[in-house]
Amino acid sequence: MAVSIRAGRQIAWRAGAQRAGHRRAVQPLGLVGVDAVCMTFATAGAGPDLRRIAVAGIVVLALNGAGRVYQPRVVPSCLDRGLWLAGSGLVSVLVAFWGAASLVEVTLSAGLFTFLAVCGRSVLCLAVRRARERGRSAPTLVVGAGAHGHRLADLLLTHPEHGLLPVGFLDEGSGESRCVPVLGGLSDVTDIVQTHGVRAVVIAGAVRQSFARTARALGCEVYLAPDPGDVIVDFVALREHVRSFPLLRMRPEAQRRATWPVKRVLDVAVALTGLVLTAPILALCAMMVRSEVGPKLLFRQQRVGLGGGPIELLKLRTMRPADPHESATLWSIADDHRVGPVGRSLRRTSADELPQLWNVLQGSMSIVGPRPERPHFVEQFSRTIPGYELRHRLPVGLTGWAQIHGLRGDTSIEDRARFDNFYVDGWSLRSDIKIMMRTMWCLVRRSGS
Repeated sequence: MAVSIRAGRQIAWRAGAQRAGHRRAVQPLGLVGVDAVCMTFATAGAGPDLRRIAVAGIVVLALNGAGRVYQPRVVPSCLDRGLWLAGSGLVSVLVAFWGAASLVEVTLSAGLFTFLAVCGRSVLCLAVRRARERGRSAPTLVVGAGAHGHRLADLLLTHPEHGLLPVGFLDEGSGESRCVPVLGGLSDVTDIVQTHGVRAVVIAGAVRQSFARTARALGCEVYLAPDPGDVIVDFVALREHVRSFPLLRMRPEAQRRATWPVKRVLDVAVALTGLVLTAPILALCAMMVRSEVGPKLLFRQQRVGLGGGPIELLKLRTMRPADPHESATLWSIADDHRVGPVGRSLRRTSADELPQLWNVLQGSMSIVGPRPERPHFVEQFSRTIPGYELRHRLPVGLTGWAQIHGLRGDTSIEDRARFDNFYVDGWSLRSDIKIMMRTMWCLVRRSGS
């Protein structure tokens, strides 16, 4: 039963992520198109060089992307990032036309870009508003059928231009609702999202963090709607408002961010470099393993990877061959009598993990991610540890946030799950690079990773 439930969730999460990726792309692509066209017109008078015009367009798109100008918003505004647009336009024209145009021409081009970009956004905002008023809004679940949740649902129903159309409440109680029905409890979120085509979840009550993670993994936009009287709202810089209600948007899933494809490029580059540089070490380790455990050098074992799917993990063998069932269900401990001196040395330095660089090249693993576990223990931990299965939202890795904090081997599984989910929730390329560097430092200190 546990396997079938996890498989169903895996399918739902993947389908949800695909739907959300397509939806989220509409508004940002419109803004990108507006900026590209505006920069082309604005710089046409600064010089006929098409290459310089292209450079200006690329630079302004990169700057605006870095400044999160293209993030979709509940209430889009043509003047929302006016100062940033003026600055990015000026820098882009300066970079592209340095030495080829006068300062006056550069300033005029930057000013024209800002004016055109604001005008283009006005047209786009008007089109979005009209589409929402005609019913092109996101079916939305409101979590919490209390007074605050009802006020918020009433407001969203009255003002469809915000793009969030309540279709029902999620609430553990069975009270009556005067505007939209109570569709079920928090545990029913997966079925309700699929049945009603829900695209957004607004949390207007107290829920566990694991619920928000699940809703986000299903492809929903997740918003926190704290009561306007909450003091903490005043200290949050990045927020939106629906009339008088503040909305805090949760970050999108890592796979839906623009920098996600770079992670795979980084994985391949690091894995190839690592295999080349460690080839002599691998050869030496292989000879040592052969002398201790025999000719079967590689240990292959099924582990659980991205979305709960199976992968075949490769390691250098560090203990005498065991019964397959025993290997799959027996928890490894530090002083296992089956591990010889060579095996202990390989484990202490993590050299037995080097063949997993091939797993990374194959794409079943990443350099950085939650460490993969055996199916037997995944089923066991998923039943007893809250949020354990949510760590499979990203590819498993050679090293991770938990490992660089000493959580490896016979340590707390609950702590590992918490560290892994912290990494998954806040994934960035910077965090991956940071973990790689700290892993190298751990290896130098011979403490493993």
